[in-house]
Amino acid sequence: MPIMKICSIKFSIAALVFVLLFVSCDNTTSPETDTTGIFSAEVLENARKYALDDSNGNAIIIWQNGDILIEDYASNYTGNSEHLIFSGSKSFAGILAAIAVREGLFTFDTPLGELITPWDPASERGQVTVRELLNLTSGIETASVGASQTASQWLNAEMEFERGSTFRYGPTPFYIISWIFHQEFNQNPIAFLNEHLFTPLGLSRGSWTTVDNRFINLSFGGSYPAYDWLQIGQMLLNRGTLDGQVIIPQDVFAELLIPSDTAPGYGITFWLNGQTSQNKEFETALPPDLRDQTAGSALISLAAPDDLFMKSGLFGQKLFVIPSLDLVIVRFGVPFQSNFSDNRFFNILMEDLEL
Repeated sequence: MPIMKICSIKFSIAALVFVLLFVSCDNTTSPETDTTGIFSAEVLENARKYALDDSNGNAIIIWQNGDILIEDYASNYTGNSEHLIFSGSKSFAGILAAIAVREGLFTFDTPLGELITPWDPASERGQVTVRELLNLTSGIETASVGASQTASQWLNAEMEFERGSTFRYGPTPFYIISWIFHQEFNQNPIAFLNEHLFTPLGLSRGSWTTVDNRFINLSFGGSYPAYDWLQIGQMLLNRGTLDGQVIIPQDVFAELLIPSDTAPGYGITFWLNGQTSQNKEFETALPPDLRDQTAGSALISLAAPDDLFMKSGLFGQKLFVIPSLDLVIVRFGVPFQSNFSDNRFFNILMEDLEL
């Protein structure tokens, strides 16, 4: 009998220790302090609510360090639904050019006169480089935002400014690079991207409109699902590489994010969180949706890190990439309705972070 009592006491003590250990190891915290990745649950919910509910959004995905922290959609949308990306298409022209550099078709400093047979290489227009064409400082006159053109119109476009002197946002440079691939390289630019970008990443979706009935509209003609844009963002986050696939060599990729002296917030087709106050002329030349929300001296947001860059389309079509935070964000907005502000979004998302 005494032995039984001793065993009973030992069992009770063991059970008590187990309970205490279980309680002490429980990581559950209150909602006020719960965190997901580097953000609190409350901050993530506030960011989701703003991106989707308060600014007429169709999709929001926040991915950080290998995990999706927030994912939500408006009714009738999923991560697999194709969505118009408007001028987010333009950054595909930059990726297209970077892969062409990798393949030896040209360099960023190749003059257009060497690529466009009808142009005189000795003319000022013929001396404009691929870099100047795609960082929008070529000086070549451009159609207005959203306007269509014929091949004859863009091939006959004259010099409006001295090359390298002025930033002008418009579709003509993207029509020209599309024409170069179609006519000079005998390559559909999207077929080229399929071979060298989408297929290596396992992506097969997306659609494009054309301009002048046959040339891929690299200015604002793309539609892609949120999941595919996320994967492109992960490739960009990794400086041109994803899952062992080198899409863009790192030295070539780096050139995409170098701003011109004329446009401190724009690289080769990518928007940069640059200091726009250095150039007031650049600020006034921004498309209306960016000009209206530019905060202080930063193009995208003073609340966000300096290394933030983005693909951006009208009505809040966004692909944000922040390498220092291992962060990729996809946000799609309702066409003709969304009133999304980059700056307001990052003021919400970065509220608790010390940068």
